[in-house]
Amino acid sequence: MISHENEVMILLGVATVILLVSMSSFTDLPTWITIAVVIVVGVLIPQLISRKEE
Repeated sequence: MISHENEVMILLGVATVILLVSMSSFTDLPTWITIAVVIVVGVLIPQLISRKEE
């Protein structure tokens, strides 16, 4: 069975990929903004959720 932490990581990983594809395809935002969103959603938010649960 998948732990809650892994479920959160998988969910946010999928959300990050969807955001990356949609932001690069449908917007004219600079590359650094897209990278910043990927880092925040894919790295920082899962770490904050993991720390809060401990």
